[in-house]
Amino acid sequence: MKIKHYLVGIVIIVLDQITKMLLIDKYITLIPNILNFTYTKNYGMAFGMGSGKIIVFINIIFILAIILYLIINRKKIHEFMPYFIILGGAIGNLFDRIFRGYVIDYIDVNLFNFPNFNIADICITIGIIYLIYTIVKEKYIKK
Repeated sequence: MKIKHYLVGIVIIVLDQITKMLLIDKYITLIPNILNFTYTKNYGMAFGMGSGKIIVFINIIFILAIILYLIINRKKIHEFMPYFIILGGAIGNLFDRIFRGYVIDYIDVNLFNFPNFNIADICITIGIIYLIYTIVKEKYIKK
């Protein structure tokens, strides 16, 4: 693991928290009828599923599982970046859950009926897609 991996995770956490702080109680139209910043309190997990203190526990277990996996398999893993992208997003949302009791979501896409989300959610999704890509590439695409 290189310093750049840690820096990416830290940048994601900071950017996520700054955007959330700037958008508390805000409604901003970016592209009429398509894209807004709409402050929303999410008491659940991804896309509003579930709720309660168990969510904080699950979030912590998820983060610790990734860290433990990285420690145990650090010599076998060829691409660390997707893990740190996922961790940055997960930690950003965990901060909200611990200090606010909910996650701030604000990206509101009106093109389809989809719950609001935030930068941390985007990073978790991108990190998972990146991780799947690297696993498939290592396993099935021979050089």
